[in-house]
Amino acid sequence: MTESVNYTGNSQRSMQMQPQLSKSDIFGVLQNDRRRYVLEFLRTQGSQSIRSLSEEIARVESQTEEPKSNVRKSVYISLLQTHIPKMESLGIIAYNREQDTVELLPASRDFDVYMETVKKGDIPWSQFYLGLSALAIVGSVTIFTGLIQWISSLQWMLFTSITFFVSSAAHLRHVRKLEE
Repeated sequence: MTESVNYTGNSQRSMQMQPQLSKSDIFGVLQNDRRRYVLEFLRTQGSQSIRSLSEEIARVESQTEEPKSNVRKSVYISLLQTHIPKMESLGIIAYNREQDTVELLPASRDFDVYMETVKKGDIPWSQFYLGLSALAIVGSVTIFTGLIQWISSLQWMLFTSITFFVSSAAHLRHVRKLEE
């Protein structure tokens, strides 16, 4: 069941809000760098004007603190004519034309799991768990075969269990922060 909601406050447009976006819609939005930047900036900085969004995106794209005027203009026009309308039509953002502000809507939460980024020097959780499992297996085999005798099987079992527990708790905390 869908519900008609006027989501821009002063705007006359209303749209059908879907309970969840399809994966096709999500990937369609995420396939474009500028739309991903819009999501990132709005998530970290809150409601923004299109001008401030375009300036931030121009800085990232040009990798300079003061991008050229033509770059800022190009980003501004593409946001205004293409990206903001697409994201607005999907119910991801609300654009208030009178105040020239863009804000995230609850449907933007569907993107959280896909936008989890791995910072430079970090590894994804899946690779971390794979490495931890490999270490546990190698340690278990070397202890079982007697190659390492300075640690008992019980101590190794406790160490690996505690390590997995702490890692899982850290991972759960990380995921819950994404869901907030």
